[in-house]
Amino acid sequence: MQNRAGLWVLTATHAANDFYAGAVSALLPFLILERHYDYAAVAGITLAATSLSSVAQPAFGLLADRFRLRWLVLAGLLTAGAGIAISGLFEDSYAATWISIAISGIGVAAYHPSGTVLAREYGGGTNRSLSIFSVGGNVGAALAPTGVLLTVGVWGLSATPLLMIPAAVLGVAFLLRPRGGAVASNATGAATVRALVPAKDDWRGFGVLVAVLACWSVAYIGTSSFITLLEIQRFSISTADASIALTVFPAAGAAGTLAGGFLADRFGRLRVIRSGYALALIAMVAIILAPAPPFAVLATGVLGVSLFLPFSPQVTLSHAFLPNRIGLASGVTLGLTLSFGGLMSPLLGVIADASSVRTAFVVMAGLLIVALAVALVLRDPARRTVRSGVEALEGAQ
Repeated sequence: MQNRAGLWVLTATHAANDFYAGAVSALLPFLILERHYDYAAVAGITLAATSLSSVAQPAFGLLADRFRLRWLVLAGLLTAGAGIAISGLFEDSYAATWISIAISGIGVAAYHPSGTVLAREYGGGTNRSLSIFSVGGNVGAALAPTGVLLTVGVWGLSATPLLMIPAAVLGVAFLLRPRGGAVASNATGAATVRALVPAKDDWRGFGVLVAVLACWSVAYIGTSSFITLLEIQRFSISTADASIALTVFPAAGAAGTLAGGFLADRFGRLRVIRSGYALALIAMVAIILAPAPPFAVLATGVLGVSLFLPFSPQVTLSHAFLPNRIGLASGVTLGLTLSFGGLMSPLLGVIADASSVRTAFVVMAGLLIVALAVALVLRDPARRTVRSGVEALEGAQ
């Protein structure tokens, strides 16, 4: 039984939560202008917001599995908002600013595993429900620069408490959400299969999926970090013109996330995952070979769609590999793998400095080849369960 109203409310809270993740990057220019932080200082703030959050997510996933801490959705959202809200109030203390941003990042981390598990319950475990929930995060991150501009851009860093409003409003909405909804099968036979075949965690299969996700994260973060620099270096265009591709990339990613969930329910998770990586590889090569900025922007849009087509299917596949540790699977796939991309980003920068930004994209294309090759050996444990269940039913008869 699905709880669609509950899913939409939860998706809205995801938008609010990831609004605060996106707000950190939007606040950095104001911290440089008003407090005269250098690049090392703002890099430290970025580290506080992203790396700590990514590493913390598996821990919160374990807690969600063990204690069913659904209240972490609300607590994480409010903590994420509170950290950003107070970050602009410490004019004379970098340490206090750093700590407040870190607190916000931990709140973002606390939200995701429990939020994903709840979205799975509300949506009946379908890929499309996870894609709708995931798009909420894309929308929130995309709205963050505008929200920061309309507050901090007008009144300065002292206005950061106004950024608490989305968390407060959506927190109330979460408390008033329609209750109910649990993962249910669309077919009685499948439910019988699950009853006859106890769920087992497939750590080997999960490890293979994590390897794919590691390559995905490098391609995603690398493209986000270097696509503007690539266009400036190759085509000698202005920063404003080069930023068009950076704007297109996340928007296309949101479309790919939504489409991937619906396609996976229709054609199967593995087909969508493999097709996404194949198309992403073609798009990455097109970026490398693009003869002019419009072609690079178009290829970046295709890359955004194709790179995010596998996003929701990968999350639900991680749940299938670890059916007894859904929270942990969510924490690793949504958090820890992204930290790998962040750790690899400086290496891509070293490659770009030593050769060219284009060479960094060649390296990312190579990683997409690896991701596609590994994806080809992935197997869906749900199919094995159904096959074993059919054999068990036949034996029982």
